[in-house]
Amino acid sequence: MRLVLALPGRWFALPLGEPAARERIAGLARELHGTADDRAGARIALRRRLEAALERAEAARAEQVHLGIALETGVPMPAVASVYPAVPVPPAAGVGADPDGVLAALEPVVLRAAHVAGGGAPLRGPGDRILRTRDSRILRRATVRAGESEGEGESEEGAPPSLAVDCWITVPGARRVVLLHLDLPLVAPEPLLLALADAIAFAARFERPAGLAERLRATA
Repeated sequence: MRLVLALPGRWFALPLGEPAARERIAGLARELHGTADDRAGARIALRRRLEAALERAEAARAEQVHLGIALETGVPMPAVASVYPAVPVPPAAGVGADPDGVLAALEPVVLRAAHVAGGGAPLRGPGDRILRTRDSRILRRATVRAGESEGEGESEEGAPPSLAVDCWITVPGARRVVLLHLDLPLVAPEPLLLALADAIAFAARFERPAGLAERLRATA
């Protein structure tokens, strides 16, 4: 099953693994910050942040990468949304393959690396939350990533810190999860960005690949 995103505002999908991806990032930086010399630092900082996000996504074999341009209100939002292939969740004693059972097996694995209690049990941090949809469960983890400054000797207008949000979404009817990763610049209060991330995760849906007969009907 494929996770389909319903992203608010204006976004475009990057062609993963193609040179044109970097050209599109440069074009987005020009669209958001113009071409004036006094905005060169902002363009460079934005381009480097988005290129770094793209490189992370490609290195982790992301299936989809979407770049944000603006929200529905017209507010610029140079965000990045990446979707990664579904991975199996190891079975755990006493839990089934229903969404709650998959979540119960997944949560200790995801949280253990970041939050460990004295006895070794994983703990939820302040940015961790469980979201529930009709068919899936979502384990959301959010952390703040420091902004990346310009290189030595260049004009200094570093990128703002960003909110990195991981949403582990259970696949309906399977012991598998898909990772939706959101990289949101901290240009608004963190609670508003978390609400945006949660809304994107809630709106995502799984679609089954169309069979041969359906594809033939669609092209008829």
